[in-house]
Amino acid sequence: MPVPGRLSSGVHLSLVFCNLIYAQDAEEFFRQGSRSFAAQDRPAAISAFRNSLKLRPDFGPAWKALGVVFASQGDFENAEDSFRNACERQPRLADACLYHGRALYLLNRFQPAVEVLRHVLQREKDNSEAWRLLALSLEALGETPAAGDAFRQAVRYNRGASPNEDPGIDYGVYLFRQGRAEEAIVPLSDAVGRHPDSSRAHLELGCVQLALDRLALAAAHLERAVGLDPRGARAHLLLGKVYRRQGRENDAAEQLRLSSIAK
Repeated sequence: MPVPGRLSSGVHLSLVFCNLIYAQDAEEFFRQGSRSFAAQDRPAAISAFRNSLKLRPDFGPAWKALGVVFASQGDFENAEDSFRNACERQPRLADACLYHGRALYLLNRFQPAVEVLRHVLQREKDNSEAWRLLALSLEALGETPAAGDAFRQAVRYNRGASPNEDPGIDYGVYLFRQGRAEEAIVPLSDAVGRHPDSSRAHLELGCVQLALDRLALAAAHLERAVGLDPRGARAHLLLGKVYRRQGRENDAAEQLRLSSIAK
């Protein structure tokens, strides 16, 4: 006679088998979502990842992948929720908590971003992107000295950031905002050296050179920025200001016109 409160071996095996089937189905939906996202079919990817999570609510990779899809279409509210679930359910999943901190920063939720990113750095002291996002969040909170320390750590540990998110660019902008334009030249020039095709690096270096009244250098970097990203309104605007100060009125007028219609 079965002992009350205990499952028979047959029932137990059935439950194990069902759980295995659910896990396999969840992973298949995850693979479907990954294929759909690679094919740029975001609605299908979202549907597949959600189906995966219906079967396995604790499946961290599906939560992270869902967040990536939402972030790719600028839906940072839903991305934040997805990354938070991934981070809380599987804290050691690669980049899950980092992406959560980034989403919080992009939503201007700077204090929660700081808390998440500090947890990331407790495990990954050499994570340059976590240091960069922490620095940006601290700067937004007005914690200027702490932000400077974090920017320096981001630059120290940088091992190949994407061209327009190189921490040297953000550190240079930070120094410039602190009235330290001359000091800003070094990290910005280093960033341009690492990423000669980074429109943002040339833009920010050109901006600082303009502030220092080095018009020829400013023009060279801003012309490069405009060439790399013709839609950049700020680059056209600053280049127009440089041309005007150089007495090139026609060229200045054209750049100012382009700045008014650029996105």
